[in-house]
This record gives sequence, structure tokens and C-alpha cells, in this order.
Amino acid sequence: MAEGLELGILSQLKSSDVKLRAQATEQLRIQIIDAETKSQHGELNPIYIELKARMVKLLNPASDILDRLAGTAILTALVGIDSLEETQRIRIALKIKELLAGLDITISLEAVAIYKIMIEKRWASVMSSVETEVNRSLEWLGSERNEVRRMTALRIIEVLCNSDLVSLHLYISKIFTELRNPLRNQRHETRMAAACTLGACMELIPMSERNVRNPWLNFLYEELQRNQQLESVEGYHGALLISQELLQHGGMYMQSHFGQVCNMALKLKEYRDPIVHRAAIALLPVLARYSPQEFTRVNTGSSESMMGRACNYLITLSRTSDRDRAAAFLALGNIAQFCSTEYRSFLEPTTRAIRDALIQRAKMRIPPAEADETVTAVLQTIATLATAMGPALTRYVRDILDLMFTAGLSQALCDSLLVLEREVSQLQPAIQGRLLDMVSIILVGVPFRPSQQSLDDLEQRMGTMSMHYATAQNGHRSGAAANGNTANGASGRDAYSGTVSDSTSLVVRAANNIHVTNDTL
Repeated sequence: MAEGLELGILSQLKSSDVKLRAQATEQLRIQIIDAETKSQHGELNPIYIELKARMVKLLNPASDILDRLAGTAILTALVGIDSLEETQRIRIALKIKELLAGLDITISLEAVAIYKIMIEKRWASVMSSVETEVNRSLEWLGSERNEVRRMTALRIIEVLCNSDLVSLHLYISKIFTELRNPLRNQRHETRMAAACTLGACMELIPMSERNVRNPWLNFLYEELQRNQQLESVEGYHGALLISQELLQHGGMYMQSHFGQVCNMALKLKEYRDPIVHRAAIALLPVLARYSPQEFTRVNTGSSESMMGRACNYLITLSRTSDRDRAAAFLALGNIAQFCSTEYRSFLEPTTRAIRDALIQRAKMRIPPAEADETVTAVLQTIATLATAMGPALTRYVRDILDLMFTAGLSQALCDSLLVLEREVSQLQPAIQGRLLDMVSIILVGVPFRPSQQSLDDLEQRMGTMSMHYATAQNGHRSGAAANGNTANGASGRDAYSGTVSDSTSLVVRAANNIHVTNDTL
């Protein structure tokens, strides 16, 4: 069949790799468009006939998970085609409705993603059944014991609330009421989904309608207090999640409750359960963003401000907890962004903690090519600090610039350096020099050598390769074979003087995946 589905795409659609499956979905969409261009037969086009037959087989409840994921990928490709006939859209909408009621969470969430696209495209067959879908979702939230359907219902309501549909305003009271139990559900994934849905629903109420808005904000704050009084993991986590949504979507309402929420976050930041503990850490920068002035001077029952207690705790956490180091650094960076002037006194201990984290990673002999959560968070925090503090960061970041390169060349490193170069222009020559060294080492095995006109002309007339880069070929090979044995190129030695440049020694080792030793640091 000339316009049939390519077998290579079909096998990729069944891949367990999410990225590969997404790429195959886009390729399929392009193939469908191409098939329509060549042979416009509408739903009688051979490729539609084949896809319909394959979906019947792939989406069969008896099929394995990868087959069903391939089926949802085909549906995703199809909803991306704007020229579908109405009968095709109706069939797809009915199939999605069926998948949404399924009991496999993976397939249900894929169906929600497709449903979101159909809503965004305002398909008539979908828009006409919005109220039916809302009522079904509210029923699942209120009485359904199956956690898969409860999670699906939360995601559907979130999608609909984010779609700015006027008809959803009629359901605001029912949604708020039905979210009470999911916000203290035993499964933390359900609580997180309920919080996202709550935030989306709060956005439906215009800020100007205080008579409508304030009663529901009071209702939510009372729920926050009730959850806190449960003194359980579910209760505390639910209270923290409601606090975050009220701060982000409640306007000035939380101004009068700011101190109480600060005290709750400080109390729960060291709670024994990691979910509650991390939620409390995540709430700290949200508080800083909501009211920087109050955050820096609020009375927390001690001589320190809320910001002082929070930052001192996070800096200590970044040094002592491997599990929470990444979250602590990200929180510090965000607090600095919202309270830049007051954060100056914490710059030195923060950058010292960043330096120690990068040194510790280097000592652990993790290959630079292997990025991890902590390194990514550290690089992101450096970029956030640069945005917040600007040139004031210069003297602190000079000591850690070389250490940043020990993590190896990565997108996170490039993103961080781009921000540093823009916000701290004094570092531009050093950043460019080290990047040139790293790229040169990766390509030819030695640091970059600037062009020297007289030497280059002489080598060109002689028809020989540059001594600097010719030496690199043997050095690069021997360095890779010995994995760190001294080689003229791979060790970062200058080809002419035989000495190691201190400014690039760490860069050389990172680019060659050579372990950084204690002597180097």
C-alpha cells in the first residue's frame, strides 16, 4: 500500500522510550499530511483506513501496555491533523471518552493529554459534551473508590479549568467541595494532582468579584487549618499544598495569614516524612515571592527574620543532606531572586556551599559526562543568583567558575554560563576562554591556541600541521587509553613550555573525563 504506515514508525510507536515515541508520533503526523496532499480521499484515504484497523488491534484491552501506548500515539498524531472530517473527529472523541474511563493510569493520562488538545482546538464533538464530562469527573471524585479514575477526574477538571470555558463557572462550588478529600488523600500523587486542579479552578474566579471570591478563599483557609489539625502526613501535606495555591492565586487574601503560614513552613521543614519536609522547603521561596518585605522582617518568635531562619537552614541542608541538596540550592536561588537586596549577606555562605558541593562531586569520581540532579540544580542556582545579584556576584563566582566545568559540557552548563556572561559581564573573557579550551580538548585533545599569524604562515608554507595540534593527536589517543595517564595534550600541558595552566587544568580534566584528584582541587 503506497500510502501505508511505515513499519519503522510503527516499531518506534511501540517503544518504551518516551522521547522516541514522541518523535515517531510527529513523523506519523507528517506522513499523514503528506498522504493527504498526494491523495485527498478524506476518511477513505488508505492511510486512515490502515490506522483505523491498527488502532482497533492496538487499543484492545487484552493488548500489552506498549501496544496500547502505540494506539494512543496514533490518536495523538490524528488530533494534530486540522483537515479531519467531522465523522473522524466524532469517532476519536468517543474512543478518548472510553479510554478516560479505563483502569490503567498510564493510558488514562495519555487520553487526558489528547483530550486537552481536542479542547484547545474547540472540536464541536468535544465541546458539546463538556458538561457531561465535568459531571462524570465530579462523580468519580465524590464516590469512585478507584484511584485511577479519581486521578483521571482531577486531570480532566484541571484541563477544563485551564481552557477558560464560561460553562465551568457554574461548577466552581462543586469542584471546591469535591477537592477536600483528594487534598488529604492517602496517595501523595493524588494530593499533588488535587492541588494543581485547585489552582486552576481558583483562576476561574475574577479578582474583581470579591463577594464571590472571598467566601471561597475563607473556605479554603479553613480547610488548611482542618488539615493541619489532623497532625498526619496527609493532613500536613494537604495544608502546605493549599497554602501554596492560596499564595499563588489568592491575591492579597493571604496577607493577613502570612505569619501563620510562615510558622507552619518553619515547623514542618524538618518533619520526619520526606514528602512533607520537601513541600515545606518548596513553600519557602513561594512565601518570599508573595511578600518580600514581610519575609525579611516577619516576627517568627526569634531574633532572626523569616528569611534568616530559612536561608541558614537551607545552607546547612545543602551541606549535610545528599537527598535534599538539590532542592535546598534551588530554594536558595529563588529566595535570592525575590529578596535580592537582603540576600547579600548570604551570598558568601551560599557560594561556599556551591563550591563545596562541586568539589565533593569531583572527589566522588563521577565521570563528568554523567550529569546528576545536584549538579543541574547547582548550575541553575548559579544562574539564578547571577540574575538576582548581577555584578555583585563577581568576586564570589570567580572561585567556582573552573569547578563548574568539572561537571562536563552539558546543556545545563551552557545555560548557566549564558546567564553569567549576560549578567556578570566581567566574567565574559574567562568564560569564553574556558569554553574554547573545553571544546578544543574534546575535538583535538589540547586547550585552544589563539591564532599566531607569523607561526601559522610559516607552517602553511612548509605544508605542515601546527605543532600544537599535531602533538594533540598522540596525546589525545594516549590520554583516552590510559584514562588519565600524563600525555602532552590530554593533560593540559602547553605544547611549547610543557607546563600546566592552572586556569584550565580542571577544564582539561573534565573535557577528557579524567578524574579530578585532591591535588588538583
